[in-house]
Amino acid sequence: MRLNPRGQELNALSALADPVRAAVYEFVRTSEVAVGRDETATALELPRNTVAFQLDRLADEGLLSIEFRRLHGKGGPGSGRPAKLYAAVHVEISASVPHREYGLAANLMAKAIERASSQERPVAQVLAEVAREAGQEIGAKATSLTQALTDHGYRPEERANGSLGLLDCPFHQLSTNYRETVCSMNLELLSAVVHGTQAPYRACFEAPTRDGNCCVRLDPGSPAE
Repeated sequence: MRLNPRGQELNALSALADPVRAAVYEFVRTSEVAVGRDETATALELPRNTVAFQLDRLADEGLLSIEFRRLHGKGGPGSGRPAKLYAAVHVEISASVPHREYGLAANLMAKAIERASSQERPVAQVLAEVAREAGQEIGAKATSLTQALTDHGYRPEERANGSLGLLDCPFHQLSTNYRETVCSMNLELLSAVVHGTQAPYRACFEAPTRDGNCCVRLDPGSPAE
């Protein structure tokens, strides 16, 4: 089964729930250079086979990278096999249930503020512009509209009339406190996602019927309508 990005994030975080594995990860993460099994085992006072298993598990989850290198400058015949070394993959991993996209919202808002300031334009106007740019990029990279919506936490559901309801809002807490700003940004974002995927829908506002529902639905028709 192919995991979506959210599933990969949840797996990576769940891997760190084990205290021994978390200690191994923290040692590697805070090391200035790639480290080996022996060095890690000695530093943490753990059995080498335990450390080897945990290091490989962390690498399988995408939290560590692996390289092979001969240590201490040894090379040539008789130098032995290269050592297996581990280094942290420097990406931030976060996950929530339901899936949220607060990082995306923060990036859009920060970009809008900077652009609005440098161009002396209204922030709301620029935020809409930035959201459309991001949505177009998301849509262009997606294999389908459904995949784009699912990966970004909207949980699309097809209705009897052919429209798509969005059962989750990836910006839920933000929209609760700043509804007009966030919902307007979201409408622009989704309109551009639809356009980027060339799907036969158009985005329009819809008052959420349940807490956590998105404020946008996608109706059949041309995005230009």
